[in-house]
Amino acid sequence: MAITTDITNTLRSRSVIRIVNTAANDNTVITLANLSANSSLETVTQASITQVISTSNAGRWKIYRGNDATGVLIMTVGDGADFPLSQYDISISNTGTANIYVTNTGSDGTLILQVTKTATYSTGLTGY
Repeated sequence: MAITTDITNTLRSRSVIRIVNTAANDNTVITLANLSANSSLETVTQASITQVISTSNAGRWKIYRGNDATGVLIMTVGDGADFPLSQYDISISNTGTANIYVTNTGSDGTLILQVTKTATYSTGLTGY
């Protein structure tokens, strides 16, 4: 697989997903569990996309909610896209409880997704 993924998670806050494609027609799936900053404290139950930035060499990024391309297609973006959705109080949460599946039809490019998340939290008692 020629897609690499880097996710920066913040507990009780957002996640930033960076996906880099270096081969033609590749794909990846980001599970909701991948968006947890600490799996023993945070269980992510839903994610909404609040910003999309992309580059691609004449290809298109397709973003689905689900485990593959049979899921709900929520956005197609080309080279140079920058959608700061949160600035306009917009988020893309279609099928927010599903994983995020991404494909690229070009041979290289970068996609950055900022997501907000809904989660349950468990904290242990300390100091007692």
